[in-house]
Amino acid sequence: MSELQGRYRLISNLGHGNFATVYLASDKKKNGDLVAIKAIYTDGFSEREFNELMEQFELEAKLLMELSHPGLPKVMAYFNQGAYFYIVMEWIAGKTMHQTVLESDGITQDQALQWGISIADVLIYLHSHKPYPVILGDLKPSNVMITYDGALKVIDFGVARYFAPSRNPRTFAMVSPGFAPPEKHNRFDCDLRGDIYSLGATLYWALTEANLVKYNFAIPPLRELRPEANHWLESVLAKCLEYAPERRYSSVEQVKKELLSARKELQGRHERAMEKTSNILEELYRQKYGEGMY
Repeated sequence: MSELQGRYRLISNLGHGNFATVYLASDKKKNGDLVAIKAIYTDGFSEREFNELMEQFELEAKLLMELSHPGLPKVMAYFNQGAYFYIVMEWIAGKTMHQTVLESDGITQDQALQWGISIADVLIYLHSHKPYPVILGDLKPSNVMITYDGALKVIDFGVARYFAPSRNPRTFAMVSPGFAPPEKHNRFDCDLRGDIYSLGATLYWALTEANLVKYNFAIPPLRELRPEANHWLESVLAKCLEYAPERRYSSVEQVKKELLSARKELQGRHERAMEKTSNILEELYRQKYGEGMY
């Protein structure tokens, strides 16, 4: 395949969307280390649109290179070549959450809660960024990677941006149906609570595999699709998925706290159920063999 900047040899296509393609490449200057390169198309843009996109790209690329968190891939370089912009990132070996869920027989609630807590940690880091919070902007199962050792990383930053009142966000192009909050469809923009909606939608889908688009933001309670679901988890997701931003949690810290409480309750119920089963088995054994067998 072709080579970029005389340095990056493209190996294979890892995936593509409406505006970008991600390639696996080797870095000749780093002894052939593998990297992921995101190529962003600009074909068909007017000169004014191209210049605006260039400005936005440079702002976002510089922002991404500042970030450092275990749940985020490291961004190592960016450049433009011809009609494309490129971002060079750490390559993450694993499968997306979307792939992981579809290839499973249905994930457990504990697994979903574990994922939710990990994503919340990433969002807390981004939303706490100084001098301005950072909005992720396009959280969904296909943008979350589960590594082969079970770690979680949020891998796509197509619209990550500073949440600064004086800056035109220009995030209108990136709307992922089913996972983007309603205000992004209506006003083409959202604040930090948009990421909270997307987190709720991501976990809801992971637990149900439901086509969220068909509900037109009137998403039913979790237990309608998964009757055995924990009531606390159902309540947390319902609040994340409120249509009006002001009715959602006001911070991801609150979401994480609630997810931790739901997980603790779920694990407590499991432990009590195991203890009850053990007691029943002991009683049956005692009835059959008598006290003298102990």
